Amino acid sequence: MSKLVLFITSYKDDFKNAKIFIYLISILALINILSIFPDLYSIYSKNGIISESLNNNFVPADKIKISTLAENIISLTNIEYKYAFIIPFYLYIISLIMILLNYWKILFAIIVIFLHTVFLNSAYLLSYGADFMIAFLLYINLFFCIEDKIKLGPNKGIIFSFAIRLMQIQLCIIYFFGGFGKALGYDWFDGNAIWLCINHYLDEKVINTFFAHIPKFVYQLASLHVMILELLFPIFVFLSKNIRKWTIINIIIMHVVIALVIKIYTFSIAMLLFNIIAFYPATFSVLIGYWNEKRSVIFKQNNKNNEVTT
Repeated sequence: MSKLVLFITSYKDDFKNAKIFIYLISILALINILSIFPDLYSIYSKNGIISESLNNNFVPADKIKISTLAENIISLTNIEYKYAFIIPFYLYIISLIMILLNYWKILFAIIVIFLHTVFLNSAYLLSYGADFMIAFLLYINLFFCIEDKIKLGPNKGIIFSFAIRLMQIQLCIIYFFGGFGKALGYDWFDGNAIWLCINHYLDEKVINTFFAHIPKFVYQLASLHVMILELLFPIFVFLSKNIRKWTIINIIIMHVVIALVIKIYTFSIAMLLFNIIAFYPATFSVLIGYWNEKRSVIFKQNNKNNEVTT
């Protein structure tokens, strides 16, 4: 039992990093919703790309959806559907801004989680990995917001440490089952999986110039490397510090390649942020702090130069 408690609380001293990660997760969620803002009506409305009746076949009737909120808003205010529809999205954006402004963070973090869940329910067939990863990060964000409000004392840092361990466990589950699913097929043993990705998503000229001349065994080794990396991820990250470092570097490279080849940028950024916060919270915060300090020095120096010039 004491070992379990030690494991859960081993990141207790890193609680000062909570505020940095609150900003990063909130900014990611804000960029994500703003990037699809022009297409909200096409994605989520009752007259969207996928009809509400079709979406409801995959989402239980008791789950709250945008249509449910819009109907309630219309019954209370008697406004048009297009205005009632957009209100939850504006509330989502405002809540994220309030978190960034450090104003009632816990309350607005709960509102963001609720609304994000509603969005997932409302476009189940259009949601993919990025939406679910951001959803989990928003729960972690709530833990960080609670931690940031706890006063200094013996309990300070426990919630932060618990959230970090929760992220690590979640990543172990994600990658293990991702690797397990790959191992059940055959495309990841003969290299066809990576070859098919390249052919589906890259321009034909790029393929003929760079990838067509690569020997088949290279694709096979790359596929096996990804499959083994994911399948044994839970072992690698807890075996030793050096193996963990090697594993996370390989995972980072994998998600960068996914972003460049398949062009699912939001998912890749979410997973990169997920991994770095989960396994290197202190190192990551130090790098951000160094960058902010350096930027501040450059800004002050430029101001001095401008004063001398004038």
